[in-house]
Amino acid sequence: IVQAGNGPAVKKGDSVTVHATGVVQQTSKKFWSTKDPGQQPFSYKAGVGSVITGWDQGCLGAQLGEVRKLSIPAHEGYG
Repeated sequence: IVQAGNGPAVKKGDSVTVHATGVVQQTSKKFWSTKDPGQQPFSYKAGVGSVITGWDQGCLGAQLGEVRKLSIPAHEGYG
């Protein structure tokens, strides 16, 4: 956890909206961010398989305003 949040924790089936930035771990190169010009926060239903496994599991338990750094291995990401 980079920054603590407050309020109820995200649980399976909750609809959530998040900001995210994708960075290649080996090169530290950013490949995408919801904060880039023209991008929007990302909404999905938590814990039900509608996004990559790393996000699906990594955001469970997060609280409103919390900032997390997720290190997602390839098999839980896009391959």
